[in-house]
Amino acid sequence: PDAYTTPVLLKQEDKTQFVISGGDYVTGHDFKTGKEIWRAAGLNPLRRSNYRVVPTPIIVDGLIYAPTCKKPLLALRVGGTGDITESHLAWKYEGSGGPDVPSPVCDGKHFYMVDDRGLVTCLDAKTGALIWGPEATTEGIVSASPVLSDGKLYILNEKAVASIVSVGSEFKLLAMNELDGTYTLASPAVSGSQLFIRTSTHLYCIKSK
Repeated sequence: PDAYTTPVLLKQEDKTQFVISGGDYVTGHDFKTGKEIWRAAGLNPLRRSNYRVVPTPIIVDGLIYAPTCKKPLLALRVGGTGDITESHLAWKYEGSGGPDVPSPVCDGKHFYMVDDRGLVTCLDAKTGALIWGPEATTEGIVSASPVLSDGKLYILNEKAVASIVSVGSEFKLLAMNELDGTYTLASPAVSGSQLFIRTSTHLYCIKSK
């Protein structure tokens, strides 16, 4: 199995680990030595040799959210050593709406994931219960990861059409904006009150007045 994920840092008191989602396992490593501290199985339950994992895990409020290719999605409690597959599993989601490429986002209360068709799904961050979705936001393929900012979820498809969804317990599509009609795989980025979007021809900076 292949993995195209990015390592993420996990800080606990005075110790730092880096967490990696591989093709078959989520693993935690000592930041200084790289030594494996713990691992959790379950990313590739069918043990497919041609499997791949693209979305990067995220860590929020003591939970490690590890998405896979569509499903399952694992939520693991931080801490532990050795095999934590069962001992630290907070919940597992095996419903529809899981991502293929985009990484998920979470505000501590709600967990949001977007699939490659632009369908967005909201789960309870603590229990994994489905709150709403999958709901359509935009036509076309989505490879960029969504971003959360100012109570809104920004989703960008490969044709540089941005969808804006209100966060919370009810789905509400606030707006759709087409930029330059070109091509983009880049995830939007937020700095302060500015939203940055890069396409194949332009870099946009959007700021509220």
